[in-house]
Amino acid sequence: METQRQFAKWLFTSKIAHRGLHNEKYPENSIPAFQNAVDNGFNIETDLHILKDGKIALFHDLNTLRVCGIDSKVAALSSGDLKNYRLNGTEYTVPLLEDLLAIAEGKTGLLLELKATSCQCGDFCKKVYDALKDYKGDFAVQSFNPMAVLWFKKHAPEIFRGQLSGFYNGSLIMRAIVYPLKSLRFRKLNRPDFIAYNVENLPNKYSDAAKRENLKLLAWTVKTPANVETAESCCDNYIFEGFIPNA
Repeated sequence: METQRQFAKWLFTSKIAHRGLHNEKYPENSIPAFQNAVDNGFNIETDLHILKDGKIALFHDLNTLRVCGIDSKVAALSSGDLKNYRLNGTEYTVPLLEDLLAIAEGKTGLLLELKATSCQCGDFCKKVYDALKDYKGDFAVQSFNPMAVLWFKKHAPEIFRGQLSGFYNGSLIMRAIVYPLKSLRFRKLNRPDFIAYNVENLPNKYSDAAKRENLKLLAWTVKTPANVETAESCCDNYIFEGFIPNA
C-alpha cells in the first residue's frame, strides 16, 4: 500500500463517476451503476456507512427515504435488512462494500467517502480499514470529517487520503462551524494527500493555497459544461455526474 499512497496516479488519469455511472436505468450507488463505470473505463466514487452489524453499506444519505421510499436511518439497519430496501423502485438493493470490491478489483479505482458524522469515528474508520487492508485493487479514502482523515494519517498512513470541502451559505452559526473546513485549516493536522472541493466554489484562495503546497485537487460534482471548464482549468481531476466526459 505504500506505493499506492505515494503514487496514486489512477486517481488523476481517469475521470471519477459520482456514485457510479448511474442513469435512469441504473440507480445511484447500485451494483449495475458500478459495473457500468467499470465497463466504460471510469473510476468510481461512492459513499460508506457503517451498519449496526458492522458491515459497510454503500449509500449516500443518512436516511433511506429519498432513494428507497422507506423512512429508516441507515445506521439502524443490518446487512440482512438491505434486501428490503430497493433503489428508486428498481430490483436493485443497497450493496455492501464487499460487493463493490469484487466487481472493481484489478479493473478500476475506487474513491471511498466515509460518511462519518461524529468526531468519535475511530470504530468506523477501523472497520473500513479492515475491509480494505487485503484488497489488491486501487483505492483512496476521503471524508468531510477531518477526524476521519486524521485517523487514516495516524493508523494507516499507507492509504491515500483526501479532505472534502466546500462553502456553506446557511446560518451564521453553521458558517462559524464550517469555516475551518472550507478554509482547509485542518490540512495542517491531518495532512491529506489531496483536496476534493465543490466545483461551484472554485477557484478560491483556500484551494489555491493547498495547490501551492503541492496538494492534488479534485472537483466535485461536475455536472455542466461550465463546471467542466472550471475543473479543467484549476484541478487535477474531477468527479462527474449526468454526462459522459471526454477521455
